[in-house]
Amino acid sequence: MVSESTDLRVIKTRAAIEMTFLDLLLQKKFNTLTVKDIAAAAQIGRGTFYLHFLDKYDLLEKVIDEGLNETVDKFHPHTYFVDGKVSFDRITGFVQTMFRHFKRNDRFFRAMFFNEDIPMFRQRMQERFLSKFQQEIGQMSLPVIEKDPLMLEIMPIFVSSAMIGLLSWWFERQAKIPEEEIARRILVIMTQGPLRALGLDV
Repeated sequence: MVSESTDLRVIKTRAAIEMTFLDLLLQKKFNTLTVKDIAAAAQIGRGTFYLHFLDKYDLLEKVIDEGLNETVDKFHPHTYFVDGKVSFDRITGFVQTMFRHFKRNDRFFRAMFFNEDIPMFRQRMQERFLSKFQQEIGQMSLPVIEKDPLMLEIMPIFVSSAMIGLLSWWFERQAKIPEEEIARRILVIMTQGPLRALGLDV
């Protein structure tokens, strides 16, 4: 039987490897990193690394999967409706919560967004959000589902692409813009549309 203290050491070692890996991804391209580099930076032996991960590709996959799971688990589109109508307060609260989450996990998102050897991350992130959206919204009785099913496909792709682009832009600016300011402007764009949000007549 594995003791609790042993379990804790395993968890701490694994977390240290993952954090060190993310730090290295902020400094070097993924393709240039070796297990030796990661082990040395984490101050462990290569044997210890292989107790937790098969290789650097397995490490990358697990880090991405854990990071996206934690992020998408905070996304619950069915809760943004009250009596079939969109709740602005709930959407605003959600956006603020998400950007606080992004800021807390700054190391992960910077490494994934800006390391050019990890080109598929944005697509994978979008696919996870779209899957969650379709799963929850598809079970709801919304007029658009019957009136215009194509709109139900186009809209979440449009919004998720814009949000991921916005998130990348936010990190490029060192996440200096407060979550409340971001949330307020996103709400204006979503309720008025991009053209009206710019003050243009339609």
